[in-house]
Amino acid sequence: MSEPPVQPLFASAVRAMRKLQDLGDPLPADVVTQLSKLESSSLSEAERRTQLETLLRPFVLVDVAIDERGSALSTAGAAPPRLVQHGWRSFLVRVSNPHRLEANLSTGNGGVYGLIDFHSHSARIALADTLTVVPRIKNAWLDAKLAGPDELSGLEIEYRVISLYSRDGGVRSGGVMLVAEDVHNHHSLSRTPQGLAYQRTNFELGQYAASFEFDCAPAPEIRIDVREPDGRSCMAAITVRDAQGRTYPSKAMRLAPDMFFHEHVYRATGEMIRLPAGRYEVTAIRGPEYRPVLTTADVDAETAEIPVVLDRWVDPAARGYYSGDPHIHAGGCSHYNIPSEGVTPETMIRHVRGEGLWLGSVLTWAPCYYHQKQFFSGAAISPPADLEDPPMQAAQGMTWTPQPTDRDAESTLRYDVEVSGFPSSHSGHLILLGLTDQDYPGTALIEDWPSWNVPVLRWAKEQGALVGYAHCGSGLGVGTEELPNYIVPSFQGIGSNEIVVDVPLGVADFQCGTQFAPAAELNIWYHLLSVGYRTLMLGETDYPCIYDDGPGIGRTYVRLAEPPTGPQAIEAWNTGLRESASYFGDGRSHVFGLAVDGDVSREHSMDGPGPVQVSATVAAWLPEEPPPPPPGRLMYSAPVGWHLERARIGTSRKVLLEVVLNGVPVATQELVADGTEQQVSFDVPIERSSWIALRILRSVHTQPIFVEVDGRPIRASRRSAQWLHDSVDQLWKVKSGFIRESERDAARQAYDEAQAAYRSRGDECEVD
Repeated sequence: MSEPPVQPLFASAVRAMRKLQDLGDPLPADVVTQLSKLESSSLSEAERRTQLETLLRPFVLVDVAIDERGSALSTAGAAPPRLVQHGWRSFLVRVSNPHRLEANLSTGNGGVYGLIDFHSHSARIALADTLTVVPRIKNAWLDAKLAGPDELSGLEIEYRVISLYSRDGGVRSGGVMLVAEDVHNHHSLSRTPQGLAYQRTNFELGQYAASFEFDCAPAPEIRIDVREPDGRSCMAAITVRDAQGRTYPSKAMRLAPDMFFHEHVYRATGEMIRLPAGRYEVTAIRGPEYRPVLTTADVDAETAEIPVVLDRWVDPAARGYYSGDPHIHAGGCSHYNIPSEGVTPETMIRHVRGEGLWLGSVLTWAPCYYHQKQFFSGAAISPPADLEDPPMQAAQGMTWTPQPTDRDAESTLRYDVEVSGFPSSHSGHLILLGLTDQDYPGTALIEDWPSWNVPVLRWAKEQGALVGYAHCGSGLGVGTEELPNYIVPSFQGIGSNEIVVDVPLGVADFQCGTQFAPAAELNIWYHLLSVGYRTLMLGETDYPCIYDDGPGIGRTYVRLAEPPTGPQAIEAWNTGLRESASYFGDGRSHVFGLAVDGDVSREHSMDGPGPVQVSATVAAWLPEEPPPPPPGRLMYSAPVGWHLERARIGTSRKVLLEVVLNGVPVATQELVADGTEQQVSFDVPIERSSWIALRILRSVHTQPIFVEVDGRPIRASRRSAQWLHDSVDQLWKVKSGFIRESERDAARQAYDEAQAAYRSRGDECEVD
């Protein structure tokens, strides 16, 4: 083997040295000084190389040797294997690549290992949450991540940095193994380069992992004393990061109720997070009605708690408006990759409370149907936020005790059904809120349910349920932001497809959105309203499928005479949706008391044409300046879907409030989104029976007030009636082939009835 050139070796060592400093584990100052002097020394290359390797050897945890076949042998280096519980420590890795193979260096499957036989462990995303199924979870205690680029430089010798996280304290036996992934000569369609690299080691008798007896210094449990501004205890979303931006507890090590796909964890007043000594940034928030609170905490041996006082900027409940998310899941999507069971009500209530929601509708759907349906009771519940499986969670290092709070009773769960992954799902995914029976008559399996939606909706409405469509804009974009528009969509997605049939038949109450572009979500709604239907629109999250940040990313606020608590919470909330005022959006802007001539009722009558006064109280909050752009970006881009940041006018703090008459803005006002409540009023001429609403696009939209003039029904747009009629035609072309032959005649009759209704209403319209 020829000696590697010394200058590239020094460059590699200096990069690794700087990375260690960035990660908070710098080399000793005297070593840094010696390395600097040695780099510019007049010694021969051979002497400089020898001294460099000698100087760095005490800090190398793993030596990696890559042979001519690309197999990587990891052995223990000279660095003492000292870790810290629930914290990260970083070390050097020395890579010997004498054949100068081009490859990526990898730590493996998510970086989560147990004992040296790491193949028996998997990352949380595919891990069943049961000790009896995966007892080795007790050994999945070590997380390893390479810092910096994965690609090897092609040098014969180079230095890298590895960071290790320990779940446990004390002395633990473990292994670390790195592999070289051949990404340049990868020809397999079924296995990743990483998978092939690990497969090679399985066919050998040799031991490819480095074995260690790790000494893990214990870290104390730190109590989080999170409080409402008035001092009440509560649940909140808590995000803890160190100076390197690493999140605690380690995301890879989390089990419910702490989600591996969240940056935050939900903690009640007095509950714990284990933190090693160091400085941390602690961010606390309880949904969009609060400003995030950032606290810097220095943790040492004397630290017992971190106090946090939340910063609420608006309180809709004080004005009689109560928040709910009608679409969240306890199983599926981000909860796991391989469908199994999901989480329990004790976890879901923690998430709902932590986001400040009064009501969370937990919808059982196909991937978790047979397990999750056990939690359906036909009543709302507010269980304690206990740990689901204390023995399992104790094995994973979760030893803290859940605590009750002053606000627990304000949040309830209601288990119901989303008809998703069922035979009728092609017609659009249904949300059924307030069922008394979750099993469709005569069915034993999901496959037995009807293959179109009208029979399901009729059955649910017979129970008094409020019924409608999930993620309404899915597949309904037509390439324009115009609203309303008259382009008939393809209906190829899973949005509110069949609603154009169901509403004229009186079997659908609402559609849900706040996830996609307004034109895709609101267009059907606007057309239905403009021909006189009283269809509702709700805000939802579809957590953790469309959004996995937490429940309440999209939410609905309903005005009620009293809070929706107790077993009948969903019935009270549903009644409010049917009869009272409500609005939906991202929770960063609010519209209270929408009124026409001082009347806040949903229905308003006039003896003849003339002006009306539209009034409301509006509040919105944005930070004074747009958020800074992320690294490598020229500007900040707000999240997709509905988010008040996307309504910001330029770089100002202003947003545009619009009065919508029959789907068209007729008056506007710029508002400063500083969190203050502002009274607004507009004079709006009414020429014929119409519907009126307020909106800040991408943030909030009210349900309409319906104004009837001279007792005439609302027939505001002949073009809307024709669009709806034509949409039924398109829907039949696309969906009828998915309807069982035995049900197709009934479906065709229903489609015909819907089109007849639209023709009749179109004939009654006063204007195009």
